[in-house]
Amino acid sequence: MYQKILVPYDKSEPAQHALSAALDLAAGVPGAQITVLSVVDWHDFNAETFKIASRMSGVMGDTMDMDVIAEVENEAIKADTDAIAENIAPLVGDAEGIGIAVVNGSPHDSITAYADEGGYDCIVMGHRGLGAVRGMLGSVCYSVLHKTNVPVLIVK
Repeated sequence: MYQKILVPYDKSEPAQHALSAALDLAAGVPGAQITVLSVVDWHDFNAETFKIASRMSGVMGDTMDMDVIAEVENEAIKADTDAIAENIAPLVGDAEGIGIAVVNGSPHDSITAYADEGGYDCIVMGHRGLGAVRGMLGSVCYSVLHKTNVPVLIVK
């Protein structure tokens, strides 16, 4: 069975079904771990366009305080982690081995990279999430399926 399961989670109903399926997969597997992954698309504070715009607007001077930017990012991660924890609480109950991770980037690239780098045995994801332009560019599921070597279980 699967020891380390990744569940991309966007609070949608399909993502909730995927989390339930992952909990079922992990049930009875000693030491099984499930990571609930939230992918967000924050602005890149290190991007040159952000730096130029902030200087032009007078928000920041010629130099940027990277500690302040890191603090803002950490606060955003904590807020998103807390919101996910509150949202999944009814689903996970008192299950053990559940972790939450928040990453910045495009969903399909971030999910694939996180699964590959984290040594996950399986990705369990809902068949449709809340991707903004999935109708034009294809679904996140389709992209993850074709970009990763990790087994993917798509839950309807």
